[in-house]
This record gives sequence, structure tokens and C-alpha cells, in this order.
Amino acid sequence: MEIKFKLTFKDMLRYNLYVGYKSLYSKLTILIGILAFTYILYSFFTTEQPVLNFISKNIIIIILIFFALFGKFIKIWQITALQASSPLFQQTSTYKFEPDNIYLELGEQNDTIPWSIYKEIKESNKDFRFFVDKVQAQIVPKHVMSSEQIQNLRAIIIQAVPKEKYILKG
Repeated sequence: MEIKFKLTFKDMLRYNLYVGYKSLYSKLTILIGILAFTYILYSFFTTEQPVLNFISKNIIIIILIFFALFGKFIKIWQITALQASSPLFQQTSTYKFEPDNIYLELGEQNDTIPWSIYKEIKESNKDFRFFVDKVQAQIVPKHVMSSEQIQNLRAIIIQAVPKEKYILKG
């Protein structure tokens, strides 16, 4: 089965957000940011003092909340923008999935990849992710495939990879 596609900015951002917010530290940072934001919002609506006085007294907390909630997202956005502008991601990829291996063609380069190289294969709502390690993965977006191709890819994965190495939706 052959699939040709070019990754979009949205595809890369979705994957980078998944990786960026996967760690426990990131989840705790977001939780603390939300709790602090809730506290500031509650304090703002229950205070008797003028708005500017309230802001000046709580400016440090407001800045910390901004960094906790938006700092990681801004960094991920910048990384994705750099990736999207690199020549590697501007080329059309061709994947040929077979039960024995995957043939990958990217511009002038091509390679045959054995299924055993993948530590984990995950199907999300929007794509298939073929993880080489905890962070690096090859992404095959579903929006470039027909429903028949999605079913065929699932069947090939089930046939080629041990059950403990994949998580499929269908």
C-alpha cells in the first residue's frame, strides 16, 4: 500500500504539542498555572481595591501564570515553525507499507525500514505515529488517506508488529 503526502504545519504542531505536554512536569506546570489563574481571577472579582492597584500588587503572580500557561506553547510553536521551514519537511514523502518492511522515499533519498525499528506505533484521531524512541516518530496523517487505506494500514500493522507494540483505534 502506497501513501504520498507532505506534512502540514498543523500536523507537525499537533505532534509537537503531544510530545511537549507528555511529561509529568509539563502537566504539573499547567495545573499550577490554572490554579494560580483561578486564584487571581477570584481575588480580582472579590477585591475592593482599584484595578491598577490589584495588578501592581499581583504582577509577579500574573507573569508567572503567563509563563506557566503559555511559555511552553510559544516554545513549541517556534520549534514547529523552524521544522516547517526546513527542506526536509517541505518535500513530499512516499511510504510503501508491506508486511515485511516499509519503503520510505523522501525527495532524492530512500530507505527500507524494518518494522522492528519501531518501539511503539500509536493511532490517534488525526494520524498514525511510528515511534523510533520516546520522542522521535514518523507521522502519517489520516487526512491524506481514504478510509480503505486506513483499514489496510491497520491490517498491515497488526500483521507485521507484535500486539504489545501498537495501539490502534479501529
